[in-house]
Amino acid sequence: MPASFNKPLQSSIVLLKMNRCFTALVTSFILTSSFAQSDFIQLKKHNKVIQSWFKGNYIYVQLQNEQWINAVIYNIKDDSLYLRPYRVYTYANRLGLPFLDTTFYGLMPVHYSYLYAFPKEDEGFSYVKNGLIFDIAGGGYLLLNTINTLTSGDDLFAADNIPKITIATGVLALGIILGVTHKPNYIVGKKYHIEYISTKPSS
Repeated sequence: MPASFNKPLQSSIVLLKMNRCFTALVTSFILTSSFAQSDFIQLKKHNKVIQSWFKGNYIYVQLQNEQWINAVIYNIKDDSLYLRPYRVYTYANRLGLPFLDTTFYGLMPVHYSYLYAFPKEDEGFSYVKNGLIFDIAGGGYLLLNTINTLTSGDDLFAADNIPKITIATGVLALGIILGVTHKPNYIVGKKYHIEYISTKPSS
């Protein structure tokens, strides 16, 4: 007899599927409720959100005492972040192969106003923005030009060499200026600020 696709499922299979659906719905509700009830913070540039952090997120931040820490956010409440700092160590096993080991420390409550700086993640062309490429190009050419000129016994400041030195010096100066003015971190202050978002209903 050919198989029928309209044959009703057995009651045990139906119950199993209903239990799975019910369990998935309950789990989803619990996770959503727990996430929604957690306060969170946002790093903002004026009204633009740069990044947000919630309970359970990893965070890399510099505090007001200039200490950088890696931590997991254990909780966010009462205007404070409860952090679990951690450090990652590299060890060599018996075969001499490196492996990573993470050590977690105790809870560290930090008021959100004590957060000072955050690194700029995935910053494209950073070697251009921080002037490194101009330092290498200008400084490298100046060094090479000086060595070649002195080795050949020519005058370093000859009329035909001065324009080359001038251009290379300008490129190097541009790199130095960019290196001084470029900020690799978001500094909390006039341009960036931290906003604490409380999920508690207002009284």
